[in-house]
Amino acid sequence: MTQGVNRIVFINPDGELETISPDGSGRRRLTSGGLIFQFPAWSPNSRYIAALGLSSTHAGVFLVEDAPDALSRSPQPIYESNRNIPIYAYWSPDGQHISFITNRLAENALGLHVVSLNDTLLNGPTDIVGDNPIAVGQPCFWDWSADGRRILLHIGSTNEDDAQLKFIDPFKPHQRRRSIARPGFFQAPGIARSGQFWAFGQVDQAGKLQLVVDGHDVPSRLVIPHQGLAAMSWSPTSAQLAYISPTEPLQTYYGPLRLLDVSTAKVRMLADDVVIAFFWSPDGRWIAYFTIANAAEYLHERIFPNPDIAARAGGFLIEDPSSESADEGDDDQTSLLNLWAVDVESGEAHLITTFMPARSFDSLLLPFFDQYALSHRIWSPNSDAVVLPIAESDETADIAGIYIVPIARRSGPPRRIAEGAIAFWSQC
Repeated sequence: MTQGVNRIVFINPDGELETISPDGSGRRRLTSGGLIFQFPAWSPNSRYIAALGLSSTHAGVFLVEDAPDALSRSPQPIYESNRNIPIYAYWSPDGQHISFITNRLAENALGLHVVSLNDTLLNGPTDIVGDNPIAVGQPCFWDWSADGRRILLHIGSTNEDDAQLKFIDPFKPHQRRRSIARPGFFQAPGIARSGQFWAFGQVDQAGKLQLVVDGHDVPSRLVIPHQGLAAMSWSPTSAQLAYISPTEPLQTYYGPLRLLDVSTAKVRMLADDVVIAFFWSPDGRWIAYFTIANAAEYLHERIFPNPDIAARAGGFLIEDPSSESADEGDDDQTSLLNLWAVDVESGEAHLITTFMPARSFDSLLLPFFDQYALSHRIWSPNSDAVVLPIAESDETADIAGIYIVPIARRSGPPRRIAEGAIAFWSQC
């Protein structure tokens, strides 16, 4: 594996892919014209970037190499369609395959696809003519095993009879596998780095919501009751599972950040706050988490009649944008966020910065942060900083500055390195 790449990919104001070093040097434009790109994902060896691309006639998943001569070569299509639009891509941990989902409007469902990197480089895209997902349903969340041989798939809504949570072989998808649990109120399941444990949400026979950790050679499942939804993420270095959920039965996962140590089966509080998203550092020492800076005011105005009730609730409802009572402008509002870092071992947390996020980060990534945390890194490879798209005007949050934000105390303010819509750090 290539070491010390340490680069950042971002979408520039023209919708093109660029990469840059964290000190602002070595800037490269990788694409030019024809496509508007979104959510680029680095390969595990940080050589390739897979990104969603959109034109006036079609959309697809495209492969680009982070190389000085990349601009002289056209992005390699992995998948293209004028009907089933890809909306998210996720590399297998071994870097040999790319998984992605397509929005299948005719079926009112999502399709999960897996393509081989080698086949794509040698033979071109495999799905331009034939559109063959390995699973179909909505919603659709998944995690790869570390060896790239299995996928833990959560598909379908909890209240649907065909909702499933199961391990599948992505290369033999038609093998029948039974669901390992009745899926509960959660989004992305997770497989621990060791492969010995996996986590998910379930509904028991009495209708109770539970966060569950199961695994190989485990005498009994670890079962933790929770309220509302739960969002979870494994440490990249140990058998520790971080999760958030509300303290009341609300239709969201916003709430305190807790940590489950599988070896002791004990849970401890890391942040008694309304946490809306969190991301582990690659070395497993830190968790960066986000809260709404004006949470009490926000909840008071839009959700609860009383800010004291809002504070006690520990989370808030997800509004239905299709409802007649919803304000037309709500979807375009971006809230000020607080970025915190907590030392996992000591439990000490500190506020790093308060900022206005770019709209794509706020409205597209954060609501599904538990899935994006598996595929897109905001942390530096050496765990000392994060990269964020910070809006620089109250008028628009579509284009922002790309900022390097140091994590340690008194290590300096965020530093601007480029202008763009969203950015992600290489994995090495």
